[in-house]
Amino acid sequence: MTTGQHPDEESVRLAQLVAGELGTDFVPRKKRSVRKLMAEFGRPVVVAGKERYEYHTDPDVKPLFFHPGLAAIRIKRLQGGGNDAMADVCGLRPGDTFLDCTMGLASDSTVASFVTGRSGQVTACEADPIVTYIVGHGLATYSDSEEEVLDAMRRIDVRNAHAADFLESCGADSYDIVYLDPMFEEAIEESAAFAPLRSAGVHGLTDDRLFREAVRVARRRVVLKAHFRSELFDRYGFTRIERTNTKFHYGFIET
Repeated sequence: MTTGQHPDEESVRLAQLVAGELGTDFVPRKKRSVRKLMAEFGRPVVVAGKERYEYHTDPDVKPLFFHPGLAAIRIKRLQGGGNDAMADVCGLRPGDTFLDCTMGLASDSTVASFVTGRSGQVTACEADPIVTYIVGHGLATYSDSEEEVLDAMRRIDVRNAHAADFLESCGADSYDIVYLDPMFEEAIEESAAFAPLRSAGVHGLTDDRLFREAVRVARRRVVLKAHFRSELFDRYGFTRIERTNTKFHYGFIET
């Protein structure tokens, strides 16, 4: 954990605080580049800047930091009477409970939170503790969006857990929708926007336990988003919804 290049006393204090919360070491920046720090310590580097936290895991990949991504655009489309592919496949409605098993930057969770509203509940699992911290902090503090988007962000219950482990801890029919998005099952070279998350996240292979538990926990539907070449749709009996001219398809299992 370190600071930006020109930290003040408050920046140093906050970086030290976050280092303690993450259980890692605070290292004074001393004008060293992130690349040099990574080479010197042989570890990823988190930079606590005044505007955001950045997670550097590869000197040749842009750092991961929280931003709403397309969530704000998707919500604006819904507000204008348009549709959202994920919300449609999930059959989301106000008051629903929604479990996002692969949070990432929480774009899908934010849209789901907007649709389900204040009477609903959105829980998002992320296996990587540092990604969990950075995204959780961003969801709680980000301010450069419309109020409806920020409200949706604030309502998300973020959990640092492997999805299969979290599902096993849930009772049967605990959530209306269980959502699975193993986005790294097949890399897409042109998806530069995913490079920081691909570099930083925990990419365990999907297994039978995850899908078995998802079906047990989902009250209405398990939804899968995966690459169009994915074998997961057929392997686990999903009804596939093909999307023309897109790299990703959706599938669902009625429970």
